[in-house]
Amino acid sequence: MKCAGCLKVTKNASVITCTSPKCEKTYCSYCINLTSVTVEGKKCWKCPECSASKKKGGDNTQTPIRSNPDSQNVTMRKKDVSDCQTPETEIRELTAVIARLTSEFSTLKTKLDEVTHSLCHCHERMDELVRGMSANENRLTKLEKRDQEIINLHASVAHLQNELNIQAQQGLRNEIEIVGIPEGNNENLEHIVKVAAQKVGAQLEDVDVDWITRVGPRRLAVPPNVPDGGSRMPRPIVVRLLRRSKRDQVLKAFKSRKTLTSADLGIIGSPIKVFCNERLTKENRLLFREARARAKTHDYAFCWCNQGAIYIRKREGKAATLIRTKHDLDRHLPTKEGI
Repeated sequence: MKCAGCLKVTKNASVITCTSPKCEKTYCSYCINLTSVTVEGKKCWKCPECSASKKKGGDNTQTPIRSNPDSQNVTMRKKDVSDCQTPETEIRELTAVIARLTSEFSTLKTKLDEVTHSLCHCHERMDELVRGMSANENRLTKLEKRDQEIINLHASVAHLQNELNIQAQQGLRNEIEIVGIPEGNNENLEHIVKVAAQKVGAQLEDVDVDWITRVGPRRLAVPPNVPDGGSRMPRPIVVRLLRRSKRDQVLKAFKSRKTLTSADLGIIGSPIKVFCNERLTKENRLLFREARARAKTHDYAFCWCNQGAIYIRKREGKAATLIRTKHDLDRHLPTKEGI
């Protein structure tokens, strides 16, 4: 039998049924206090719902309270007496919490002040660094301008040096240089030069010659028994002619006879091969010497000088290459480091 109060099926015999024809609900003894109901009362007993509907606001103390099935298995812990605190205790605890929070906020404020100070210092350092970088950029810009100016000045100096070298070479256009004639005391250079020109088939008169001299520092005579004493070449003889055509004629005559030695000129001593070349400036002479060495390294068949200009040629039939400066030499005949 199912109780209309607790909605549970009960086998207890102590039950009571509503006498109302429209209800006839049954309640167990747990929901209805049957001890207060007499036998006569059971015959006319009506359930709390019927009694409440008959008289609104009537006594419903006997109305059973339905329990929630989900809460029947929940164990309720008795509240500890210590949990019930007095207002004074709560105020003291709240005051302690506020004091602790105030201390923590004070510590946090101190740390924030330190961080703010550090940030201000960092900003100052950054400002100094920015100013320093700006100053360095300005100096770097000035240095770059100066570097460009220096490069331009170097180019101008190189150009001027080249122009001066060209002008100096033009000033030597009437001069020849004879190498290989031993130097002696009280020597007659005019006689020696005339004899040498005559030996190669050229005639030189006094009216053709402007002046004759030896150039370079004087070299002391070295005895023949001294090692490498004979390898020292005597100072060259420089002859300045009045006419350029005469200079070219003498040069051509010396080129046609390359076997002339000092013995052919009647000079006593070990024979030395005699050469006659154009007179070159110091820069052109060094450039010509370097060009001959590199031409030999690069298997160039010809390297010569004509009218103060240096030429190289790979072999017969090929076009000649003009070498004006060291840059031209490095471009056409590079060294092993430059390759």
